[in-house]
Amino acid sequence: MKKRKAVLILNPRAGRGHAERRASELSVFCARLNAAGVSVEVTETAAPKMAARLAHEAASSGVCDVIVAGGDGTINEALQGLVGSRARLGIWPRGTANVLARELAIPSSLEKVVEIIAHGRVRRVHVGRAVAETTGEHRYFFLMAGVGLDASIVRGVRPGLKRRLGEGAFWCSGIEHLLRWQPLSFNAEVDGENFGATFAVIGNGASYGGKLSITPRARLDRREFEICLVDSRSRFRYLHLLGKSMRGGVGTKAGGVRYLNATQLRATGDALVQVDGELIGTLPMTFEVAPETIDVLA
Repeated sequence: MKKRKAVLILNPRAGRGHAERRASELSVFCARLNAAGVSVEVTETAAPKMAARLAHEAASSGVCDVIVAGGDGTINEALQGLVGSRARLGIWPRGTANVLARELAIPSSLEKVVEIIAHGRVRRVHVGRAVAETTGEHRYFFLMAGVGLDASIVRGVRPGLKRRLGEGAFWCSGIEHLLRWQPLSFNAEVDGENFGATFAVIGNGASYGGKLSITPRARLDRREFEICLVDSRSRFRYLHLLGKSMRGGVGTKAGGVRYLNATQLRATGDALVQVDGELIGTLPMTFEVAPETIDVLA
């Protein structure tokens, strides 16, 4: 039987334990895939944005599957090189929060991931696209784009703290940041209507991060965003909404909160923007459901 060809993009800094343990897990992972009929070529990232180039090169070479071993940030980078190609994305969750893997019900177990990839069943996923109006540059995203508070938090997370505390680093940074945060108002335009906001989440999927749920009705296989707009300058109000998001959702009746469903949002102002947990710049930006889809092994 002819083996499927796959390229594995590895973030060597991702994963728990010492380097020796991670190397051993990689060896076992590749050996088990090979035994299941999938031949794997391993490539490693050595710098920011390198995963995008490696993914593009692999897809352009005609490889059937591109597997990413890393966290949400590495997956998002690889996505930039895969959109528009015929290559399928495989995910080996080895990051801090692994939010996309949770959304797609991909377990962290090495054996289960091998089984999913070897089986070859795919889920077709719509992706979002953030377009910077000043430069025309764009960035695709799987889960969400955030404008305002969460992007400020992402900027403030210290790499050393993230390595030590993992997902807890975002909580520490978030609470610390909220105590001194000065909200900046911006304008969000949806379907010809304008709304003032200090925080916005453009949700492409239901999972936001950790146990938070801000756009619980968004779905990766639906060509539509669920958008949550918050217009408040009160830190106590945000702490209250944070508590509600930990219990399953902010709620459509919460004061100062507005939910919309749309395929596009244009935001103008002076706020920071993040996508899938990665800081990408400042407004003005347009967020839209991309015309392309991607097949994910899930």
